[in-house]
Amino acid sequence: MQNIYQLGTLASLVFIMAQAYYARRSILQSSEWEKAKITIENIEQFKESMNISPLSNSEIWVLGNGLWADASTPEGWQLTDTLRSVYSSLFDNNVEAMDELFRLIEVMDAFAYPIIMGYASDMGSYQSAIRQYSTFGNFILPFAFHMTPNIGLYAKLLYRLWRIRTEIMEIDSSIKIGDNAYNYLRNRIDHLLCYEGADISEASLKEYRKKLEKKLKEVQKEIEVFRKNSLR
Repeated sequence: MQNIYQLGTLASLVFIMAQAYYARRSILQSSEWEKAKITIENIEQFKESMNISPLSNSEIWVLGNGLWADASTPEGWQLTDTLRSVYSSLFDNNVEAMDELFRLIEVMDAFAYPIIMGYASDMGSYQSAIRQYSTFGNFILPFAFHMTPNIGLYAKLLYRLWRIRTEIMEIDSSIKIGDNAYNYLRNRIDHLLCYEGADISEASLKEYRKKLEKKLKEVQKEIEVFRKNSLR
């Protein structure tokens, strides 16, 4: 009888553990599905809202696309003067320009919020929206960083994270391609985030990549702290 009792107890424990496992698995799957759903909806809303901007004009888009200087720094402010001038020229007066500027900052901030807070996928969003985010950001975020320090906080954090990640990918691609890519980087060396060399080579880029990886981890940590403080 005792053996039967022990077997019955063991079977009950196994059954309970199995229930807990499948319940946890169901919760995780539900959470992953919800995160994917939020990610997709967030990307769609972002693209729809940005596409109605004058900046979506193909000729202007080409100008803003690519590797531009870090908008968050004083040097980046100076090096993006062409983009700022082009943006201002799209409007009849400063009031229209500022109205659209604030709208775009709000759209970028709304897009960045669920990513920074962990409700939407960072990498999924990056893969689907990095070109739009970085191109519009090259025009808009220099204004946001230097003229409106207290708004667009989520957009600014996401910009800094994705800017570093994009440069790491640019470095990886350049190392694979070789000389032609090095020439491109030589022409835009002042647009790199923190490159200190006078010339570009495979060895210098590999060393620089380590520096970028460190900066990426620092921003990721900053985002974690920001998220925790926001949830208090």
